[in-house]
Amino acid sequence: MKDSAGNWIAEPPSHEAIVAEDGAVHNLNEYITVSPDDVVKNVEADTVNVVFSEKLGVVIGEDDLLGFFSLIS
Repeated sequence: MKDSAGNWIAEPPSHEAIVAEDGAVHNLNEYITVSPDDVVKNVEADTVNVVFSEKLGVVIGEDDLLGFFSLIS
């Protein structure tokens, strides 16, 4: 990390950055914008499959979290 003047607070690691299979080094911006329209309305067994097949997973509402985790075996 750097301070407000741009100086290193601590030296960066000597190893290369982790790179995803698709070449992405940084994907934080993909997770920042989540809207209410992204929340899964009906949590069912198929929702669990989507978590493992979609790049960004799914957005589960607070009231449905317990039901969602009960579907994972």
